Amino acid sequence: MSSIYFESNSNPSVTELGRRVTATSAPESPIAPLAMPGLILGMLLLGLGMVGLLRLGDWSGDYGPVLVVLAYFLYMAAATSLALWGAVTVWSLHRR
Repeated sequence: MSSIYFESNSNPSVTELGRRVTATSAPESPIAPLAMPGLILGMLLLGLGMVGLLRLGDWSGDYGPVLVVLAYFLYMAAATSLALWGAVTVWSLHRR
């Protein structure tokens, strides 16, 4: 039987405010320079998603409505989150 060794931890409890991890702000993020390409790519993907609405009925007939709607929803959610991240980061970079 193996034993597990736990070191004693003298750090304060997790509930104290001093231990909370603060997220880095958008301008200090190491991927902040990718915000403008991310915004452009996100807007392009959203536009292509809107164009894809024209073929959604055909794809639904070929592959089934549940699969097509789920795939379309996931695609649009990813494109929207990329565009929003890019917009918020670009806005915060130019606001400084």
